[in-house]
Amino acid sequence: MDETGDFLPPDLRGHHFFANLLPEGNARDRLVRQLGIADDDFTLLETLGGDCAGALQLLPEDQIPNVGSNALRLLQEADLIIAIERGRSQWLDGDDAPRLSLAGAQDKVPVRATAGDNGTWTFQLPESGAASTHILKLPVRDLKQVPLLEIYTTYIAGKLGLPVAPVRLVRIGPHIASLAERYDRQCRDGVVSRLHQEDLCQAQGRSHASKYDAGSNPFSELAAVIQQYCQAPAVDLQALARWQIFNALAGNADGHLKNLSLISHGHDVWSLAPFYDLVCTLAIDNISHQLALPVGRHTDPGNLHRKHWDAFADQLGMAPKRIQRLIQEQTSALNENLDAWHRNFIEKHGLAGELDNAKAVIARQIGKAQRDWLP
Repeated sequence: MDETGDFLPPDLRGHHFFANLLPEGNARDRLVRQLGIADDDFTLLETLGGDCAGALQLLPEDQIPNVGSNALRLLQEADLIIAIERGRSQWLDGDDAPRLSLAGAQDKVPVRATAGDNGTWTFQLPESGAASTHILKLPVRDLKQVPLLEIYTTYIAGKLGLPVAPVRLVRIGPHIASLAERYDRQCRDGVVSRLHQEDLCQAQGRSHASKYDAGSNPFSELAAVIQQYCQAPAVDLQALARWQIFNALAGNADGHLKNLSLISHGHDVWSLAPFYDLVCTLAIDNISHQLALPVGRHTDPGNLHRKHWDAFADQLGMAPKRIQRLIQEQTSALNENLDAWHRNFIEKHGLAGELDNAKAVIARQIGKAQRDWLP
């Protein structure tokens, strides 16, 4: 019998699959402290696995899944403000810990969200196996600008025609949060059902710790996954190429393996899921500005050249001219429309100069693309 130092089986793909459902980093640390439990994957899943990404529910042995449950608890704005200011978004004071798990490093709350008059929203926390419909991402102390940057970056991506999960700006007292519509949920006749999905760490049997450590040739591996599992691989490969081009143009250096997913449409029919967690990270100081996934083995978005994109095309099994056309399409659209799109976004949300730096990043990347990426 092969042995590992921590008594885990040699083939860790099963463990990795479930561990990828959990929060990471500081968000995980806060949960462990708040719940007073061991920092162990399966202890956390036992406690929080009631509403994971995709169709899975991990429940206590004696609890039967209540698929059609509409058990919901109203979240008061005052409680959300306190949660933001105390950094306790996953678990509100005075309440039993809800069985909710969302992967990632940000503070995320899975909710049922209902639009009201004048742009207001009502948020309810699912209980007793009920499914959420949206993900509410709250600002954290050191990265308060992330929700706004996500909304803005996703807005720009949508304007370019990329398939994105809709994200809205919501105000919670003095704070700005983002509200993302869940693409892994379906509502029919008032019943919310779960759709199975796997992020690209899960689909490849990788640990969440390797989401940035994808090797020197990650897009060849991603292309192989898409070719093997997706019903329309040519469509999804082009979408993947457009995603990475957009990341480089929009300054999203955090486009890692867990920010790509496959969604199941039943009967072993899969496709690349709409894109999510798009953030102009180059507008944030004191974090890495190296691309999470390299372009032709190169990760500096400010120093990309045509040869890197040619290598990227080769990894995806595409002709370099095809990648050049996709770059040209996005670059031309941004060059012609960025000012108007930016102005419309600012006016719609009553903002001032909060996004000037993000716009400047994109404008700078457009110039680099025109000079160095294209023939």
